[in-house]
Amino acid sequence: MFADVARPPRPAQVTVAFWLQFAAVALLLGIVGLVIADALHFDGEISRAAALVPDADPAEVSSERSGIVFMALFLGVPTLLLAVWLAATAVPLLRGSNVARILVFVAGGAQLLLCLLPGCGGFLLVPLFLALGDADVTGPDEMPPQESKFLETLYSGSDSFSELSFLVGAAGALAALVLTGAVVLLVALPPAHRYFVPRAATPPAPVWPATIHPGGGYPLPVPYMICPDPSVHFAPDAAPPVSDPPPAAPPEPTTPPTTTTDHA
Repeated sequence: MFADVARPPRPAQVTVAFWLQFAAVALLLGIVGLVIADALHFDGEISRAAALVPDADPAEVSSERSGIVFMALFLGVPTLLLAVWLAATAVPLLRGSNVARILVFVAGGAQLLLCLLPGCGGFLLVPLFLALGDADVTGPDEMPPQESKFLETLYSGSDSFSELSFLVGAAGALAALVLTGAVVLLVALPPAHRYFVPRAATPPAPVWPATIHPGGGYPLPVPYMICPDPSVHFAPDAAPPVSDPPPAAPPEPTTPPTTTTDHA
């Protein structure tokens, strides 16, 4: 049996990242509301200019209304999708979901791309503007087109609400980018990484039933065979070197027996 993966306690970095992500969601939703309010305000300005110029071309009026709707969708829809994305991953992130952490990384990259795309796209159009600047757009006998009275009336005065909403929206987008970047950094730190990807515990070693050797008291695991003659597994003891026998001692001299003669 393998031991269950033990998740460490939630570090403080994850808790702080959750609240920063919540603040980023609220800020993004505020930007969406600001975009909608600015679109409604500019639609009212179009209606005011059309009322001041009774002979305004209906096509111009319709074009301005379509343009403001397109801009509202272009700015509001990606911001709303990003807010929903971050809101949907906030609670799973707090609970330690690694999938939610990866989705937060993706959201941070997408937000950075959306913020840099307008500037990069503008730089890519610089050669086109330079080429058009060198070309002669109008002929020598042609007069540049005159701006219509409707457009002149619409864009003549200063619109403080639109200017203020643009500044607030730009500052809010930058703040949301900073908050999302802080969330990405916090959940990428080592304590947070161990919380999202806990290490699996080492499985316990398998225990085999033991058998008793007939000639001793040492238990052996079951897979090992018991040899009836363990002495064959050991090298034999070396025999002592054979030395020559010592020379035999010389025989001792024998004295002949003495005989005594009885002289009568």
